[in-house]
Amino acid sequence: MVESLSGWWKLAGVDSAVDELPVNLLDVGVRNDIADKLPLSTQPAPIVAKIKPSELRLEWPTDIEKLRELVVSGAPLPGNGFGTRHLPSAGPSKAEVMLVSDVPDEEDFDRASLTQGTSGQLLRRMMHAIGVDLDKCHWATLATTRPYTGEIPESDYADLAKFMLHQIEIIRPGSVILLGSTASFALLGEELMKARQNLGNINHGGITLPVLTTFHPRTLIARPALKAQAWRDLQMFAKRSQV
Repeated sequence: MVESLSGWWKLAGVDSAVDELPVNLLDVGVRNDIADKLPLSTQPAPIVAKIKPSELRLEWPTDIEKLRELVVSGAPLPGNGFGTRHLPSAGPSKAEVMLVSDVPDEEDFDRASLTQGTSGQLLRRMMHAIGVDLDKCHWATLATTRPYTGEIPESDYADLAKFMLHQIEIIRPGSVILLGSTASFALLGEELMKARQNLGNINHGGITLPVLTTFHPRTLIARPALKAQAWRDLQMFAKRSQV
């Protein structure tokens, strides 16, 4: 039994159970000497400062194609870190109409396009009804990745809005259409139903743009009864912006 216990102490890194001389454990020198003899695994781990994603600020390109490349590469841009699949904006680098929505749908990632999924096809028909070709519009999402909840945290709205305004400044469209409540609240600070009442404006980079807020196509797919209201929104937009 004694031999077994002694062996256990040796495995624990202790040469002897009892020293010949008393040890003053309150003495700083003794404590430091004891600490130096402890196995490395028992030493306190160094404290490493963690860098928040928001602190990894990447200079935003002023070229939309370069920005798209960064998005696809997984670069630390606003809205590009919610998931592992990344989808950049769609459409030409210069467009008369710019569309802004919240996040890509799941099938958009599968098709590698915002315009080819169910929401995209409905939006194409909606725009065609007012004489606008979707392929000639620039469509960007606030988040280029999809949160697992499918919704952007409200705490991220401010950063995403700044980044979207940067993109609007690059595209310099003649007018903007906001699709859905998230885009409306992030860029206008208004709830969807209130923002829909009148055409608003975005003032940024020395330009003032007319803005329409309407339902996201996915909402119209889930609630077809709202299509009549969306049609009235688009008619108001077409009349004001003269598209």
